[in-house]
Amino acid sequence: MEKPSFETMIKSFKQIYPAAVTDILEGYGLWNQWLGPEIKPLNPENRIAGPAFTMRWINDPVPLGEQGKQYIAELVNHLEPMMVPVIDSGNCKNSGYWGELMCNMCLRKGIDGAVINGGVRDPYYIYKLGFNMFYTFICPHEANGRSQLESYQKPIFINGVAIRPGDFIVGELGGVVVIPQEILYEVFEKVQEVISRESTSRQMIRDGATVEELLAFGGL
Repeated sequence: MEKPSFETMIKSFKQIYPAAVTDILEGYGLWNQWLGPEIKPLNPENRIAGPAFTMRWINDPVPLGEQGKQYIAELVNHLEPMMVPVIDSGNCKNSGYWGELMCNMCLRKGIDGAVINGGVRDPYYIYKLGFNMFYTFICPHEANGRSQLESYQKPIFINGVAIRPGDFIVGELGGVVVIPQEILYEVFEKVQEVISRESTSRQMIRDGATVEELLAFGGL
């Protein structure tokens, strides 16, 4: 069977709820791939799916110098279409790591969402742009002078979940989960089976199926 294209998988995963994905991942012994309750969508309609582009920031009150600015420019130039930028803020509570201008830059590059384990700025304008923003809190402060970009495209951890560059991110109102890239295609195929089975279960409920019948079918 021919593997689906990346574009096909991204489009499909954006229609899939994270609970179905975590059910599949548990079958691989992966019981903690959810990034936790703190990370939420700016808009309940927000949905993301795509390979992670990781970044790690650290608390550092020194303003960005030329070298720091060049490093951030280098990062932005490495962003590619369909990626999902994911930021670990190092638990900083007084910086906004993402704002409307960065959203515009990403949209121009074919990126329509990001996950920030930390603060974001300009929420109204991000909402109006239709950018799929996942974050933990709103903060008007800029990161410059409060935080420094330590690294990008290296493994990071958010709430104990490892995220490597290229691991697949799926998120919506029901949470954000991480699929290890090595099992992405297998998970994709299994999720289609789950969606089909649950669709059948819904119809069985409408048709008056008993709890026993649903349990026997495996769809409750």
